[in-house]
Amino acid sequence: MMKPTKLTFVDGKPTLVAYDKVVRKDNDKAYNYHRKLTEDAYLKFYHSTPWRHKRQEVLDRDYGLCQRCGMEAALVDHIIPSKEDWEDRLNADNLQSLCRSCHRIKTKREWMKHHKGMTRYMDINVVCGLPASGKSTYVKRHMTEHDLIYDYDELMQALSGLPSYQRNYDVHDYIMLFLDQMLRKLKAEQTFNNVWIIRTLPDKRIDTLLGNYHHINHILIDTEPNICEERLKQRKQTISFQEILNAFKTADFTGYRVVKNR
Repeated sequence: MMKPTKLTFVDGKPTLVAYDKVVRKDNDKAYNYHRKLTEDAYLKFYHSTPWRHKRQEVLDRDYGLCQRCGMEAALVDHIIPSKEDWEDRLNADNLQSLCRSCHRIKTKREWMKHHKGMTRYMDINVVCGLPASGKSTYVKRHMTEHDLIYDYDELMQALSGLPSYQRNYDVHDYIMLFLDQMLRKLKAEQTFNNVWIIRTLPDKRIDTLLGNYHHINHILIDTEPNICEERLKQRKQTISFQEILNAFKTADFTGYRVVKNR
């Protein structure tokens, strides 16, 4: 049985070749030649020993899986393109493993933003407070129609299937892994109106990873501890409240806007 054929250009002439034959087109040759002349340092970097080592490190960290779809990864991608942030080219926090399909989608979105001005101003809102202080209620009152919300409690319930008052500490690791991946992806995104990160305690990684790319609002929901503890009892949430309260009292909330709540 003959293989199916496709029409392509060979030496500038339209030619029928086998469907699975890879042919370098004239425009590919011209593009690569031009790129070599103008981006020699850029190309050398991707053949360097430091890059090969870092690439393998990131693939190992991501278990060889695409960080967008979960399929087998084929390459390591710069979240903020290296052309835009050359100094960050070997920073593991700016690298992610991707399959070729997800990489094509990401590259297309980057091209659209660069060439067609597809930008959106996006605020990062870190909302902290004791358990049952009213953090989720505050977010629901202030969210818009195109926001991203990271809520630990909601994720725990969704991923474990347990009632809200129970915890699966094996699932905890996956929820924190999701946060790490989300923070890395948000470095290059302007997709949402707001991103809401609901936590009990502050996390300096958020400011370190995102502070140079987005405006971050720090909000502390201030509710009396005895009120929070009573709410937890009513919900039958069995958590070590006193232990959390002790950690909360010693946490650094410098720069947080305090919102009184009852």
